[in-house]
Amino acid sequence: MPSSVGEEAWRGSFAIPMTPFDEKDRIDEDVLRAEIEFCIQAGARGIVTPVMVSEFFYLSEEERRTMIRIPVEQAAGRVPVVANCAAVNTPLAVSYARYAEEVGADAVIAMPPYIHRPDWERLLGYYQAISDVVSVPVWIQNAGVAALSPDQIITLCTEIERVSWVKEEVPPSTHSISALVKRNCPALKGVMGGAGGRYMITEWARGSKGVVHACEICDVIQAIWDLLEAGQEEAARDLFERALPAIDLEGLMGMAFAKEIMVRRGVFKNHRMRLQARPLDEDDLREIDRVWERLGPYLRWYP
Repeated sequence: MPSSVGEEAWRGSFAIPMTPFDEKDRIDEDVLRAEIEFCIQAGARGIVTPVMVSEFFYLSEEERRTMIRIPVEQAAGRVPVVANCAAVNTPLAVSYARYAEEVGADAVIAMPPYIHRPDWERLLGYYQAISDVVSVPVWIQNAGVAALSPDQIITLCTEIERVSWVKEEVPPSTHSISALVKRNCPALKGVMGGAGGRYMITEWARGSKGVVHACEICDVIQAIWDLLEAGQEEAARDLFERALPAIDLEGLMGMAFAKEIMVRRGVFKNHRMRLQARPLDEDDLREIDRVWERLGPYLRWYP
């Protein structure tokens, strides 16, 4: 079911679900539904799935479709769902995009092909083909693995009808966001940052409409955004500084940290990843203990 939240209201925390795996390395669908429910109840304004935080590189095609279908079903129109259709070739990207709209996603998002970057003509064709098979907005995920220049992004938005949103992650993201916003291109409806929210306050000041980030503290990220939007920048900075150690540990430990936080929040059963087999060690867990204790008073969602 598509969301009733109009595109003009897409602002704030757009949370990325991590992929929960059971003891047999299968997607735990019950936990995934609980994760999406957590995001919505915690105040996230949208869901983006399955992108890098979701370990999408390590999912089968069927699993990627599961990571689109279940979030759309569980969200049930309460918040928009942006579905990843990035692929190593155009036909597969088109297949994911078509599926996403069929099951009710509100938008699709794609990096350029990310193994071998195509030339400009092929890249235009890739986004054009995605746009041609959907009637929803198409986002560009602009990340270092397949980076595009601001001029290239503006050209894609101008020349291809539905390409109209950007998740901007090319460092320094603050300058990249400013470069896009200052173009004042009518075809570009919005830009959001990433990096776990690490630069969200500066990005907000430069015209970002939100932050696309791993979901484990989406309630805190949205609370910071709400303060910014309410004109309470000092309070927003104070809360951000409380959250920053957790954001930094996510950058250091990756999704093992994010999943451990979700275990502690009562949503996940484990922090298994396909990217790495080694568990968090005792020193990791002690540091997480310290961050968790300090963050606790600012969490707004409880099981």
